[in-house]
Amino acid sequence: MQLWNDYEGRTIAEAYPLEKLLRPEGRSAFFSTSNGTGTPAVIRLIEAHFDESEILNRWRVVAEINQINLVHLRKYGQATLDETPLVYAVMEPTEASLAEVLADRPLTPDETRQVATSVVAALEALHSRNLVHEHIEPTNVLAAGEVVKLRSDCIREVPATSDDPQQDAKTLKARDVHDFSLVLLQCLTQQSTMPTGTTLPAPFHDIIRNGTTGVWDLPQIAAALNPTFRPIAPAAPAAERPRPALVTNASSQLASPAKAIAEPVTTTPSKPAQPPTPPIIPGDTKDVRHRLSSQAEPEPQPRKGLWIAAVIGAILLAFLLWHFLSPNTAQSSSAAQPITTLAAATQPETSSAPPAETPTNAAPTPSSTGSRDQWRVVAYTYNHESQAQKKVSTISRRHPSLNPEVFTPNGHAPYLVTVGGPMTRDEANAFKQKARAEGLPRDIYTQNYTTR
Repeated sequence: MQLWNDYEGRTIAEAYPLEKLLRPEGRSAFFSTSNGTGTPAVIRLIEAHFDESEILNRWRVVAEINQINLVHLRKYGQATLDETPLVYAVMEPTEASLAEVLADRPLTPDETRQVATSVVAALEALHSRNLVHEHIEPTNVLAAGEVVKLRSDCIREVPATSDDPQQDAKTLKARDVHDFSLVLLQCLTQQSTMPTGTTLPAPFHDIIRNGTTGVWDLPQIAAALNPTFRPIAPAAPAAERPRPALVTNASSQLASPAKAIAEPVTTTPSKPAQPPTPPIIPGDTKDVRHRLSSQAEPEPQPRKGLWIAAVIGAILLAFLLWHFLSPNTAQSSSAAQPITTLAAATQPETSSAPPAETPTNAAPTPSSTGSRDQWRVVAYTYNHESQAQKKVSTISRRHPSLNPEVFTPNGHAPYLVTVGGPMTRDEANAFKQKARAEGLPRDIYTQNYTTR
């Protein structure tokens, strides 16, 4: 196989010219293209390694999801280029990533809220279909016009890796929530760990603390972003004072690009009323880095604030009476409600996932030599053995604990650079996370080469 930039100017499936290499990513690459009519698009090519059907099935499921905050998959299929089998996906174009914005500056709280509500809506659409993302990071949060979108070509179904599929799904979805919480932390601080002594603006302080430690799941984060879900005593009967309609979930709030900017999900009683943000004019040419724009302030609700104060005062009075009448209650109450500290929010992903998850940094023990399943973690692919051996030497110098080697399933090209040796499926999935943590490409994958 040639270098990816050698394919510029070629055509895929007799319809999609590879105009410019946007970025390589392991055994895949992204090019700008069009559909033959001049409509811009992005095409991803992946060199196939006996997993064509698995990738295409995954893309088929993703293409059927119609959610505004997921990058739309327009078409997908198989092709051959210079005798190299490929799979391709054609996607809507995007203009900038969150990582590019954060390289210049942190986001404001309003901009962070727009990112948060958009990604939550995308994850709700995925998790409700038993799909997981597993690649939630600033480089995969993208801007398309005025809409914040989550990359969709790397989504997959929850695999059945144990006898308890429901626990598998819960563990992987919790990992998505953990990674999403870290993205919000990076939005506000440009750092991946909580700075000492930092208090973040509400509701992000609680979301990040509880999301990274596994205390909150996605619905709880959605409710924190949209406090109108919280039950509050009404200020007047509905017949006397009409109340504005409440959004029912994050995805309905983001039904259009204009709503993503103009309709925030919180209320701020202490601020004066502001006129709504004008609708977005198609063709607006302002810098895409500022399209995570500030949102309009919602209409204040002073009467609701009075009711909240009254309810809090009643609760406080009841608590004081109860406290002095039952001296032992305070001790038992404090013991019954553990408080999660900010230090816990700085733990790495492997320690913050639910207890049932296998630690990702633990080096797996190779499976028994008598096993028929030979799972391997594949990092790179080459058509020439000498190139593969050279890459193995490089990895060995930088990451000797990964135990890289050249492997070929059929005695000839392609020559795969694998890490960790043969192992079981669970061991391979754990070792894949370890390799990613040490800097190997994000698209490394596991493959079963069953012995006959």
